Amino acid sequence: MGLPSSNPPSFGLLMRQVRDGLIRRLDAEMHNEFPDFGFSHYVGLKVLSSRSPCTANELAQALEQTPSAVTRLLDKLETMGVVRREPHAQDRRALQILMTEDGRQLWDRLKLRGEHAVEIALGDLSQPERDQLISLLIRVRDSLTPHDRS
Repeated sequence: MGLPSSNPPSFGLLMRQVRDGLIRRLDAEMHNEFPDFGFSHYVGLKVLSSRSPCTANELAQALEQTPSAVTRLLDKLETMGVVRREPHAQDRRALQILMTEDGRQLWDRLKLRGEHAVEIALGDLSQPERDQLISLLIRVRDSLTPHDRS
């Protein structure tokens, strides 16, 4: 299935392959819901499910995307009726992004599809192996996260 253990892939390459494979699996799961729906839509709704209402700039920061990319995402989601833009209560220049009830129902379905994709990815691992993998990845992530060294 993979390379022989005497010549394992580099850490960076392996992480990229896992990331890309998971995105492909999530894309396939999203396409089962809507033919033109993919990973970026899934991630956008995932963030909005916990941060709505928020501004487009806040969403762009959370997604680590450019404001223009988020605008295109929001245009599509708004056309689908899963989000709406409203004037911001405190800032007349800004709009708030809110998930609609249809958006929350769609997120509930997509969340299950996302969980299915992860289950496929982790399917060959026992629960203790899954727990260990998550623990190790958290440690790697945290070692790469800038810390306040003041």
